[in-house]
Amino acid sequence: MQSDFVQNVSHELKTPVTAITGFAETLLAGAKDDPEALDKFLHIIQTESQRLTQLIQDTLALSRVGSSNDHIEKVPVAPLVQNALNSIQQPLKDRKLHVNVELDADLSLDTNRRKLSQIVRNLVNNAVFYNKEGGTVSIVGVRTNGGIRLQVSDTGVGIADDEQQRVFERFYRVDKARSRNSGGTGLGLAIVSELVADLGGSIHLASQLGVGSTFTVALPNAVASEHNQDN
Repeated sequence: MQSDFVQNVSHELKTPVTAITGFAETLLAGAKDDPEALDKFLHIIQTESQRLTQLIQDTLALSRVGSSNDHIEKVPVAPLVQNALNSIQQPLKDRKLHVNVELDADLSLDTNRRKLSQIVRNLVNNAVFYNKEGGTVSIVGVRTNGGIRLQVSDTGVGIADDEQQRVFERFYRVDKARSRNSGGTGLGLAIVSELVADLGGSIHLASQLGVGSTFTVALPNAVASEHNQDN
C-alpha cells in the first residue's frame, strides 16, 4: 500500500511540475516578449503551482491521520464552516452558487480542532467544485446523543451507484478531467473518510446522477486524556 501510494503521489506530482517547467522554459525562450502570451502562461504557472501546493498539503494531511498526540478541546462548528466558505469565496461567485447554512445554536464538539476543520473544509470544497453553475450548497449541523451530525449537500453532477464507495479511495476521481480542471487532487474525500474513522465517526453518501450528492458525517464527543487536559 505504501509503494502504491508513493507511485500515485509521484504520478500526480508530474502533471503540475511538467506544466510549470514547460511554460517557464517557453517564456525564457522568448515568449515573455509577447505580453499576451506572458500573461496567459504566468496564469497557468500560478494555477499549477496552487495545484501542487494543494497536493502536498493533502498528502501531509493523510500522513497525520492517526496521530496519538491529538489535543482535544471544545470546538465550535460555525467558525469552521465560515472559514471554509471564506476560503472559496471566488469560486462561489464564479459559479453563482447559493449557500444555505443551518446549524444548531452553539453547535460544538469535543474533538481535535485541526481534524474537524479538515473534514469540514474538504466536504465544503467538494460540494462547491462538483456543483453546477447557479446550484446550491447546503450545510446542516445538528446535535446528536453524544456528538454531532453534519450534512453537506450539493446540486451537482452526482455519483453513479457503482462508484459511490470508490470516491473515498485515494486518488479516485469520478470525473477525472473536471477534477483536474478544478484543482482537485483526488485525495479530499479519502482524507475525510480517514479522519472521520480516526475520530470514531462514520460517513454516508447519498447521491443521484444529475441531481447531486449529500455527505453525512456523524462524530462523537471525544474524551480528552489527562495529558491533553493538562495542556
